[in-house]
Amino acid sequence: MAIAAVRRRLWRGLGTAAAAVASGTDGNLLARLVSEPECRVKATMEEAASSGTHRDGAFWEPLAAALLRASSPTKAHLILEWELEKLLKENIQDCEPYSRIIRFCGQTRNATLAMRVFECVEAKGIQLNTNIFNALINAFLSAGDLLSAMTLYERFVQLNMLDDAKTIFEEMIALEIKPNSTILEASLEILYRKEEASRVRDFLKRVSDGNWELNKAIVVRLTRICLDGGEIDEMEQLLALIQKGPHLSSETQLHHGIIRFYAKADQLADMEHAIYRMLDNGVVFMCPEDVEVIICSYFRHREFDRLDLFLNRIRNLFKLNRSTYDILVAGYRKFDLHERLDSTIADMREAGFA
Repeated sequence: MAIAAVRRRLWRGLGTAAAAVASGTDGNLLARLVSEPECRVKATMEEAASSGTHRDGAFWEPLAAALLRASSPTKAHLILEWELEKLLKENIQDCEPYSRIIRFCGQTRNATLAMRVFECVEAKGIQLNTNIFNALINAFLSAGDLLSAMTLYERFVQLNMLDDAKTIFEEMIALEIKPNSTILEASLEILYRKEEASRVRDFLKRVSDGNWELNKAIVVRLTRICLDGGEIDEMEQLLALIQKGPHLSSETQLHHGIIRFYAKADQLADMEHAIYRMLDNGVVFMCPEDVEVIICSYFRHREFDRLDLFLNRIRNLFKLNRSTYDILVAGYRKFDLHERLDSTIADMREAGFA
């Protein structure tokens, strides 16, 4: 379905270009090209170019389009090959005429010739630009070669052509092409390098709506971006996507990050919901700092009974260390909660803390 959409779009463009040929093509030259055998096409083009009548370097394009209309695709591609050989022979260092050939290859779904042109440009050391990358990706897409298109997209990102890579990604999505792990990782790299953490929410929505698969590397990167950004909506979104899946480490980090966020913001109800959601899902606290930030939030709210409920809930799941006991002792002393203070000191001694 996606490939059909690409082809419809490209053939519409081809029809428009071919329609314009009628008024601008040398009728005599076109007639010769149609009537002569394929082995004479390049020689005929060379004669026309050397005669001085055709000085425009792009005069080949309307001829190739006209030959396609005349159901002579092989001759059209021979014209493209002739133009490539001419550019190489004349040592043309401008990237644009090569890009023009590749764009035409996209219209005719000739990805093989498009790649050959690109390799020639690289071999000559010509400075690559975004136009030639875009043209080659479109050629791959038009020919149904999604793997090559995605591989080239990844190279876009590696070359730091981030705006162009982002545009190509948007075009893939618009064409209903489901991105693979390589494309998703590259897209995340764009968000990270451009510091567009605010767009993570849109990315996660697309993942959810499109039912895209997330591998471990993508989940780890998303988790780090969400936690570093400190945006609670993104953290909650990602947790909902990976919860009860195979990404236990990232799920644990997100649970803890969400709880820390609510605790530091003194959003007690949200904090408690996040705590019990985590515990009910079989995820436990891993470090004392996460427990201590919760205790401090309860103390700031003077919610001592709720603190007792929390401590009782984690009693058999998490062993308090010396620093956590010290925070409890200091809090109970501050608020003159002598019974709780005595009980905590007794628990400290039983745990081996003097």
